Amino acid sequence: MTMRIAINEYKRDRDDDSHPGERLSTDGLFSGDEGRLVFVDRSGAVRDYSGSTLDMHGIDSSRYGIRVGDDVTWFDELETTRQTYEGETTMVVTRHQAENYSIHQYDYTLEKAHLTHLELRGDVPERPSLVAAVAFAPDGQTSSVGHLQHDDVVEVFHDAEHDYLTASTGFSRVVSQRREGFDELLADDPTVLPTGQGSTDDLSDTIVAEVPLDAEGSLAQTTLVSLVADHGETSRSDALAHVHAFADHYQTDRAIRNRAVSRNQFDVPDVPHRETVVSDLRTLSLLTAPTGARIKGPEFDPHHVYSGGYGYSWFRDDAEVARHLLTVDSNFGIDLSEQHAASARFYADAQLSDGTWAQRVWAHNGRLAPGWGNGRITGDDGVQYPADGTASVLAYLARYLRLGSPDTDLVARITGTIEDGLDALEELLADDGFPKPCQDVWESDTGRFTHTAASMLLALSAIARAPVDETLRLRASDRADEVYDAIGERWHDSGVFERAPGDDTLDVSTLALVCAHREYAAANDTLDQQRIDRLVEHTATTVEGLSRYDADGELLGLVRFEGDGWRKRGQDESKLWPLAVGWAASANADLGGLIDEYGARTSTDESPVDAAFERARMLLDLIQPGGQLAGAEGYLSEQAFDDGTPDSATPFAWAHGLRSAVVARLHENGALSADADLTQPSGPAAHSTWTTGETYGVGTAADHWESNSSRVWFTLTEGAMTEPRFPRVDLMNFRTVDFLVVDADEESSYTARTHNEERTDDAIESIERSTTMVGSESPVFRQTITETGSDGHEWELVVEYVTDPGSESIVMDVNFAATDSNQYDVYVVGDAALSGYMDDKSAEIVDDGDGYALAAWDTGAAHDPSFVDPNGEPYQVAAAIASHRSFDWATVGEASAEHLSALFGEGATTESEPKAGPGHSVLVGRVGNATSSIADTVALGFAENADTELALAEAQRALSRGYVGIRDEYVDGWREYLDAIELPASVSDDPELANQYRAAVMVLKAVEDKTFLGAGIASPSVPWGENVDAGDPRDFGYNFTWARDLYQVFTALETVGDLRSATEATEYIYEYQQRPNGFISQNTFLDGRIRWGGEQLDNVAFPSVMAYQLWNRHGVGFDDVSYDYEHVRRSVEYLLRSGPRSGQERWEEEAGYSPSTIAAEIAGVTCAAPLAAAEGRRADAIAYLGFADYWRTGVDRWCATYEGTDQHDRAPYYIRVSRNGDPDSGVKRELANNGPTLDERDIIDGGFLELVRLGIRDPDYELIENSIDVADDTIRVETPNGPGWYRYNGDGYGEMGETEPDEGGPWSIDRNGSGRLWPIFTGERAEYELVAGTETGEHAPAELLKTMQRFANDGRMIPEQVWDREYPTEFDWEFGEGTGAATPLAWSMAQFVRLADAVDAGQPVETPAFVRRRYRDIDPDGPPLSVDDVELSDGEATVAGTTRGDEVVLWTADGTTLATVEDERFEATVEVRPGTESVSVIAATDADELAAVGTTLTSVRFD
Repeated sequence: MTMRIAINEYKRDRDDDSHPGERLSTDGLFSGDEGRLVFVDRSGAVRDYSGSTLDMHGIDSSRYGIRVGDDVTWFDELETTRQTYEGETTMVVTRHQAENYSIHQYDYTLEKAHLTHLELRGDVPERPSLVAAVAFAPDGQTSSVGHLQHDDVVEVFHDAEHDYLTASTGFSRVVSQRREGFDELLADDPTVLPTGQGSTDDLSDTIVAEVPLDAEGSLAQTTLVSLVADHGETSRSDALAHVHAFADHYQTDRAIRNRAVSRNQFDVPDVPHRETVVSDLRTLSLLTAPTGARIKGPEFDPHHVYSGGYGYSWFRDDAEVARHLLTVDSNFGIDLSEQHAASARFYADAQLSDGTWAQRVWAHNGRLAPGWGNGRITGDDGVQYPADGTASVLAYLARYLRLGSPDTDLVARITGTIEDGLDALEELLADDGFPKPCQDVWESDTGRFTHTAASMLLALSAIARAPVDETLRLRASDRADEVYDAIGERWHDSGVFERAPGDDTLDVSTLALVCAHREYAAANDTLDQQRIDRLVEHTATTVEGLSRYDADGELLGLVRFEGDGWRKRGQDESKLWPLAVGWAASANADLGGLIDEYGARTSTDESPVDAAFERARMLLDLIQPGGQLAGAEGYLSEQAFDDGTPDSATPFAWAHGLRSAVVARLHENGALSADADLTQPSGPAAHSTWTTGETYGVGTAADHWESNSSRVWFTLTEGAMTEPRFPRVDLMNFRTVDFLVVDADEESSYTARTHNEERTDDAIESIERSTTMVGSESPVFRQTITETGSDGHEWELVVEYVTDPGSESIVMDVNFAATDSNQYDVYVVGDAALSGYMDDKSAEIVDDGDGYALAAWDTGAAHDPSFVDPNGEPYQVAAAIASHRSFDWATVGEASAEHLSALFGEGATTESEPKAGPGHSVLVGRVGNATSSIADTVALGFAENADTELALAEAQRALSRGYVGIRDEYVDGWREYLDAIELPASVSDDPELANQYRAAVMVLKAVEDKTFLGAGIASPSVPWGENVDAGDPRDFGYNFTWARDLYQVFTALETVGDLRSATEATEYIYEYQQRPNGFISQNTFLDGRIRWGGEQLDNVAFPSVMAYQLWNRHGVGFDDVSYDYEHVRRSVEYLLRSGPRSGQERWEEEAGYSPSTIAAEIAGVTCAAPLAAAEGRRADAIAYLGFADYWRTGVDRWCATYEGTDQHDRAPYYIRVSRNGDPDSGVKRELANNGPTLDERDIIDGGFLELVRLGIRDPDYELIENSIDVADDTIRVETPNGPGWYRYNGDGYGEMGETEPDEGGPWSIDRNGSGRLWPIFTGERAEYELVAGTETGEHAPAELLKTMQRFANDGRMIPEQVWDREYPTEFDWEFGEGTGAATPLAWSMAQFVRLADAVDAGQPVETPAFVRRRYRDIDPDGPPLSVDDVELSDGEATVAGTTRGDEVVLWTADGTTLATVEDERFEATVEVRPGTESVSVIAATDADELAAVGTTLTSVRFD
């Protein structure tokens, strides 16, 4: 905080009973990463506290508002209705309520960038924009600061630090403002941002940017990005690439949320009080610098007006936190090894030459910081030195050597550091065994303090136990004995150990004696009985004496010592200290363990062990998240008022480390209360994630057009049914339904699950699994699981799956046969995730008369779930599992249930549990008991509204109909569907190709919803779902609708003759996905709600191609469908306003000019022209052709390099995407998913092939041919199944890459993945080769069709990606076979179908005839055009000029006018609304057919 800000804060608060001028962080939350620490105030303002942790200062202050017209509504003037963290991440979610709409703010710090994503929801006003007033303080300065403007990025700098600001939607206006002058600074009233109208002054630290919002009906959004960079480490070009990449990659809240979830640093298992541990680890990570050092707290008093400051690393505080984290890690196995090692290195580096440590240092570099405890450094033998800091560091290092696993080189460093530190400790001790005079723990007094002695006893005892040289241990042990005896001399008749000689003031710091004595006892394996008794009395007396109660006798908290007068403003009494409460809780937890461990007892009747633990639990409750002294999201402040209001440094690091250590200590002693959330997962409950995307089958009844269709779907992976769906194709309800096989012999502990949870154990597993489609006329699937001989066990389980067209049920035909002499128990197991997530589920056993059935339901506890019904209400799904023969034994349980652990681990059955939950519930029913063969039918029924009776009735209805009858009806439905589809000759003579073709067609229909007809999801899977948390009601995987993917499906459905489905897909897009302004978002939920709102213009363009194909090929006009020409026009007009540059290209990652996106835009706009002409909209038709022609001419200029690079000398060639439309400008682009930063000219993909496939370019066009050569050299791989292509070089979206130790493991956004080969590119290349006339060789279309078929798995599912490496990894992927990515991908299946028909047709069936006719057959020339004059008046623009064309169209974002040409001159007017910046003028020739009309376009910006 700069002095200007401090003065302003002083003015604002000076009349309050507070500390004016401070900048507290008590009313908001922090986000942070890699040392950048950003505070998000509840008002929405953000500011950096990064100076302490990063030595970069970033945002000094900010203020945000929404402009509508001339009015600005500032966030700090609105009610903030919510602020919280997103789950366990550091993403801050804040909600503000305006009059008719709400503002949803998502803040997340990633690396050194901070993202503020804003969404307006509700009755969004017209053309809203964000006003962002942001003041920077580079290098902590506000003077001698300047800024530069790089198009859509502003750079603010002083010297080394350069701060950058941009937005995902760009800036519509940027001005600068100077900070206050002397008059303003000396005025009585505080100032607020922005301070004036702004200027273009380059010497300014304050930027006021107006940011347009992407507005789509009820949603408007943008992402503001700030980046701090040290130009000594990061060049300007790299910094610009970074900030652009963040703006491109994080345009939606979902993208930011997914990044935050996947980047979560800590994998905290189900441990006691898990919420507390998560809160503390998150908080401490925020306060940690890249060096590993932690600051005491955020610096709220940087000018040291009321304190000595906080944004430093105190060795006492930091080492205490480090020691507490060791305790947490050793108890809960969280794996904090990196943090432990970083702390140890930092301490070793910072040790002074005399073996001690300074009072405090800068956390970002370990250098000495200003302070008042540097007596050891000045060498004056003074007492102004906190000796306990040195003791705390040594205690940690010794404990780390004993409990941690430091590297060999680090062990040597630590050992040397301890040796030097022990020398220092001995010098700090007086001859009487007590420390020499020094500062107390609070650094406010000097003397010989008991706390210092306790710290030294702890350190010496820890060294005595450490794995160091024996001589060192014995020295430490001897000195520990001396300190122990000296402490004994400090016992006072009042029942406490004196705070200092002759001073019996109660001080919470003296409770450090308990922990020190426990360590001493462990080193000596004994402790004097009298000393234990005195510790018991001292602890009880101190805690009670420092406690404060309210009028009703309720404990409020503890003060730190009697008579504490520090920072008492705001209340008469001493303030409470959460640290003191935590210290008292820790001391009691240690005391209970000490007494219990060494068998000492007092003479009282009450057990001192129980009493100590009870006090610890009571005190812990005060500081737990939600407790009296815990603030927002569990933050603990340094101080608090009696009513719990936080004060001073917030969050306070030491208190957070101590809190989790108390939990760990109580757990270690078995003393946590019964309601602590301790769980020990087992069986399927060991996984609170979804499962792999490696799907082998998907099925549902072919009854989409029936009024009472069966709304259930299943998918299958190895050995299990996964993610059954109801009542929509996007809503998953179980993680898995699979089987457990148990040897019935009581002496045997053999158990086996049919589901393969881990690929890494495939080599040692004795179970084989397969999933195949039964026949080729319906999606009936059969799973075969075979035990091949583990410990003499051999059996086979065969399960066949269908859905019941007559009920809401999935039906399984189950057959088990043992081929050995053993008897087996066989169980069906359901891992519930009803309504799309695992938490909040209840389950019960149901007596069905002959045995048992199982039921489960969603309890409806979800807050703001992603999936809602057509009325906007959350789904509450119920399910029931029943058997034809009834289960003879059943049980339910939560993930923590011991009886489930015993069943899955040992095969042991105890008395069944009748009810479970709410929580993560598992259902188990026995289908066979002590048998060698089973033939049964199991049904899984569903119902809405948590109606378990109806769900069970659905399951029983299916069972009553019998499996054979259901299967026949199911198969007949699909046969009827397939009967209308004729096999193309390209596959009809090859059984494998023919079966694959039918399977692909059925999958395309199967993934379509039955409530929202036409809405097909991209894939019924969660890619790499084993890395995706399933606990919360979020959106998951590919269970959503992309207009782009739906277009691909449309092309297949249309070519096979399923005209009704193709039409419904087009109707769905226009009815549900299109917004009033024509925008079609990145993807949507099935009900049309925006899921990811990124701008991808191919999504917007393809629907008009669909509408054209239906009209041109099948005569489906606007009178035949639910959409009309206005729907088409809206989206085309959006393209004209926004294109050709897209916010994201087709891979949803990069902004700029993309050949594939521009090809789709050209096709979409061109296809709309004949539709417009047929509706009598000649002006629209000419405008559309004009823009399409202009873009076709420009695509080479915007997207092709004519210079190439050292890697690619075959210029000119197309690149993947150009940020600024100038590929040879050498712009660097940081690729998504942790990809490399590359020159854009070195980023290659095959998207340019769309120019040929859509009829825009000839196949022998030089740029196309050159680009193919470059692409083949860069992204082509020959697999055993044929050639495959990557999306682009440097792609990080795929299994773990070769730089990771677990290569082939599930993709994770925060690690280095490697994109694999995509089968769709094999199909796209084949379609190009068709146009090029290739008939033989490896790229012959017929051969590439076979390659695509070979890429499919045994269930005939073609995946999103196939493995690209010859060498094996522990995950056992096979070269050229599917991975854990999305399978089946609807796009892949559609591409296969489309290619098969294209091979028959001899050309791509996707190509629109009008586009091909215009650009490949005719390619008309446009007429000369000159605009001579443009005048604006009264909302109109009058344009005059000359042309040899026959007609002229004026186009603006607000209107279109058709003008006549007389004597080669024209003059016309067109509507212009406020905010419109240009007019486009299109001159057109006359022609006998529309395709032959030539156009010329020029755009004129208004002055």
